[in-house]
Amino acid sequence: MDDWRVRLREQLKKSGKTRSQVCSEAGLNPAYLTQILEQKSATPRIDNLAKLASVLDTSVSYLVEGINLDPSAIQLVAYFGVLSDDRKQAALILMQDMAAASARD
Repeated sequence: MDDWRVRLREQLKKSGKTRSQVCSEAGLNPAYLTQILEQKSATPRIDNLAKLASVLDTSVSYLVEGINLDPSAIQLVAYFGVLSDDRKQAALILMQDMAAASARD
């Protein structure tokens, strides 16, 4: 699946910047974007994708999965990641209950 390439190209176009400009701002080799976008075997490292996402004012989750998370959702994921399995299950139940209550309101 090369959907990430499509989303990366879209964000690049939306930014109005050249590939070279984005790479420069991200602290990457000027040819990096061309390499990962044009060479099907080239796969970006996650840290480099994070740098590109920052410059392009988007998130890694959007580029990779097409999921646009706002800052509070990212914070929730970070908190969830450090919970024990029991607490993760409890948090999921709580969030399901809260979502169901919100749907009724």
